[in-house]
Amino acid sequence: MEKLVCDKCGFELTDPEEIYLALDGTEAWQDAQRRRGCEPRGVFPCKYYIQCQGEMQLVNGSKSKKVPSKQEK
Repeated sequence: MEKLVCDKCGFELTDPEEIYLALDGTEAWQDAQRRRGCEPRGVFPCKYYIQCQGEMQLVNGSKSKKVPSKQEK
């Protein structure tokens, strides 16, 4: 089962609809990060981004799945 996990605080999203919505906004998030001069680490900001500064990573079971950035495509 795929889920999104914050790389800083460990917050998890497991609801398929929430994961779909987050993945749908990935390009906008990554573009915004690059405009700010940062390289995105994940697919979307954590729900607690203001406190933890974490980004959500897509994982499948115990394996991490790297989402290609625009530069890698």
